[in-house]
Amino acid sequence: MAKQRKNAPGFEESVARLEEIIRLTEAPVTELEDMIALVEEGNKLIRHCRSILHDAELRIQTLSNPETVQDKTDTDEPDSNEFSLT
Repeated sequence: MAKQRKNAPGFEESVARLEEIIRLTEAPVTELEDMIALVEEGNKLIRHCRSILHDAELRIQTLSNPETVQDKTDTDEPDSNEFSLT
């Protein structure tokens, strides 16, 4: 499971909030102080999402590299996924 702080929003929830922030910042009635607070919140959410994506990328790379997922034994038998002419 991904390392997340307690009460930290998940990726999808963070993206949804970022979309909401974008809508709010595009509204002409948003006051300057509110706009600044929204931009700060958005920046935190972007960093959070990047961290989640980075962790996911590392997990996928680990799973994609068979040497790190499964110990290969040195035998004369080919792997079941390998093609052999003998």
